[in-house]
Amino acid sequence: MRRAPAALSASVAAVALLLTASCSSGHEQGPAGRVVAKDRDYECSSARAGSKSRSCHWEYELTTRDKDGQDHEFDVPHTVYDNCRRGSAYPSCINR
Repeated sequence: MRRAPAALSASVAAVALLLTASCSSGHEQGPAGRVVAKDRDYECSSARAGSKSRSCHWEYELTTRDKDGQDHEFDVPHTVYDNCRRGSAYPSCINR
């Protein structure tokens, strides 16, 4: 009887791991520095020419400033956007 909850927990953990890997695999890690700006945009696009359906999603960006004073803007997954506040050190803010 105790095997069913354990198996369910293991299944949920496996699915969560797969979803996390698939969501973060499309973004490369940006250059290290202090987070100086954050931006998010709601983007929509048509699925196909002539189609009335649209696909919409949020896009998240961070801007970091390196030790030389250069700013770098790059796309990040929503989890990184949520974890990295302005003034925090990137990429160490990812694992809060």
